[in-house]
Amino acid sequence: MTFDLGKALLRKEEYESARLTEFDFAEMVRALKALAGELGADVEPMLGILAENGLASALLHLRAIAQRDVEADYLRCRAVARAKLIEERGDPSPVRLG
Repeated sequence: MTFDLGKALLRKEEYESARLTEFDFAEMVRALKALAGELGADVEPMLGILAENGLASALLHLRAIAQRDVEADYLRCRAVARAKLIEERGDPSPVRLG
């Protein structure tokens, strides 16, 4: 029986990629929920738009509700969401080998 380093590294790459993608999605959803709360918008329809059409469409939906540009507000909410997620789960940076 031999150890296949290539397969092990591929498995690690897939795991890290999935973990980082999940963290990024959680960060985005928390930021959108916080922004929707600030604007007094319903969260459920906005999350449906996010799931079906992506972040740009969700931000357009919130922009239409607020009748102003919400990009800076979203980035602020995202920074807060990232800080809270790091506090809860730890730093999402990949663990380096070696």
